Amino acid sequence: MSDLNKTQAEIIDQKIWIKSEGEIWCYDLIDVASDGQRRKKTNSASPNLITAPMPGKITKVFVKSGDLVTKGQPLLVMEAMKMEYTLKSDLETTVEKINVELNQQVTLGFLMVELKKADVNV
Repeated sequence: MSDLNKTQAEIIDQKIWIKSEGEIWCYDLIDVASDGQRRKKTNSASPNLITAPMPGKITKVFVKSGDLVTKGQPLLVMEAMKMEYTLKSDLETTVEKINVELNQQVTLGFLMVELKKADVNV
């Protein structure tokens, strides 16, 4: 079977990419539970867990375990779809664990960096 006869699909950053019969289509995903309204971008439910927003390659790592980071500080850079994405900390905290290495390929949702959870004192 040639590659032209295969159908492939992948979800990347709220879009579904479909390749079939040598053609590529891209569609925005909608949240069915919201009556077809597009979801608004929100902060991660777990800002201490930095995951890959799409498949890609790690090109730079700026921090190591034990480092103190500030909100907005770059943690790493990944290359995906011929673009570079800088992933930053949403917290002022400590890096607990780095789960990637330079030039490593990662899949969508791969846990790349673990930050110490923020203390919740209300």
